[in-house]
Formats: sequence, C-alpha cells, structure tokens
Amino acid sequence: MNFARHISMKAQVQTHHDALVTRLGAHSSHYRDPVQSIPWESLDTDAPWLPDELLSLYGISEFADLSSEDRLRLSQCEFVSFCELGLWLEALFIQRLGSNSLNELYHDPISYHYQLHELREEVGHSLMFLELQRRSQIPFMTPLGERPPLARLFARFAPQRSAAFWATILIGENVPDRMNRLIFAHKTLPAAVLAITQLHMREEARHMAFARTTIKTRSQHLRPWQKRAVAPLLREVMRQFLRTCFFPSAQVYAAAGLSHPQLWARRARRNPHRIALMNTCAAPSRDFLRNQGFLL
Repeated sequence: MNFARHISMKAQVQTHHDALVTRLGAHSSHYRDPVQSIPWESLDTDAPWLPDELLSLYGISEFADLSSEDRLRLSQCEFVSFCELGLWLEALFIQRLGSNSLNELYHDPISYHYQLHELREEVGHSLMFLELQRRSQIPFMTPLGERPPLARLFARFAPQRSAAFWATILIGENVPDRMNRLIFAHKTLPAAVLAITQLHMREEARHMAFARTTIKTRSQHLRPWQKRAVAPLLREVMRQFLRTCFFPSAQVYAAAGLSHPQLWARRARRNPHRIALMNTCAAPSRDFLRNQGFLL
C-alpha cells in the first residue's frame, strides 16, 4: 500500500512538472530580441546605474569620504560587473545544454522543448549584456580565474538530469534575481538600466520555475543519505557563488578609478551591510533547497 502510494505520488509530481513546463514554453513563445527592446539612448553616463545602498562599499566610513564622481563611476562599474557575472553564468548554461542536447531530446522531449526557449532567452541576455558593455566602454573586469571554480565544475560535469545540477542552476539564477528586484525598485535609475533589469527578471522567473520543478521531480528519486552526501558540495557552490556575486574583484575598483583597489576589495568583504544584503538574497535559495532535503 505504501509502495503504491509512493508510485502514485511520483506520477503526480511528474504530471505537474510536465504541465508546468508546457505552460512555461507557451509563455516563452512570444519572444522579442532584448537588444532591440532596451532604450539605450537613456544610458546616461552622468547618472548612477545603481543606488548607493546596493554598492559594495555602502555602509563603511570610507564610502562616505568618496567624491560624488567616484560614487557615480563606481555605480556604473558595479552594474556592468553584475551583468558580466550574468554573462558568465549564461555561457556555462549555453555550453552545457548544447553539449547534451541530443540526450535531453530523447530522455525528456517536453523539458527539451522548453530548454530551447530558455537557451534562446539566455543568448538574448548575453547579447544584451555585451551591448551594455560596449556602450559603457567598460572592459571585462573580473578574470575568469576568479569565478567560482566548484560552481564551474559542477555546472559542467554534474549529470544534467540530476537534482544537484539544477540546484546549482537555481542558485545562479535566484540569488542575482533578488538583487534585480532591489535594483528595479529604484525608479530614478536610467530607463535602460530598469529595462535591462525588468527583462532579465521576467524571463528568469520562468527559468527559476523550471529549475524548481525539475529539482522537485528529480530529488524524489534520491534517498535521504544521497541528499546529505551532496549537500556539502552545494553549500560550497553557494559560498563561492555568493563571494563572486557580492564582493567585486579589485579590478572593478580599479576601473572605477579608485586608488589601492585591493584595499577597497578587502573593505567590501568585511562590510557588515554588504554581508547582510548577501544573506538576504541567499535566503530564498537556501530555504527552497532545505525544504527539498538538501541541508545547506
């Protein structure tokens, strides 16, 4: 009886997954090129692109001593750096889906259909971020070697049909989404910044819904000891990702024209306000994965 009920519950989860993924695909079918959707002419270099309270140095005494010009340039460099992180994450996803597309096609055609939509949207985001970088005339700032190595390895080599793989994807989507929501709340930012943020939020909402339902579907095949075994890896993935997301590399401060950029990077890592913001943005991912049995 218990076995039959377990099988029935698994079938219900799979049915719900398929129905949700079908709806996500339908919503994604109305696609528009994001590069053509952004009012680029509003990208004012005389205006901040992030509010002070979302800058990595906000809250420390040295930040108050910076000139208005320094804060302005820092806000622009940190926004471009944040989008550069999105560019790196999307490159990982594009690479992985492309290398496993035939396997996904034959294993799960419903999910594969939606993932093609997601792939198109991620390519669009990448083109949008590259256009932002071109117009801002701010070069790549964070070296590839400073990106989280375990997240990179996990995204490339974890089985694509595993709950752990999609948990890594969810972390990489959900944490920046919390920042995007905080950015979008500041309506005085340039219209181009708000449009980039809104478009990214709207499409990532579907991507996160797919990741969550996939984690739920795949994790029901795992025993408790298997979830406990993978939890330390996911915890380290999250720790590394939070570091690269919330604490800019020294090159970002150098691009903003601040002297002694390594010193500013160390100050940011010790900044209580920034640490609190990081924990706030990380909480939804942690809570969801904990509810699925991954004790982060």
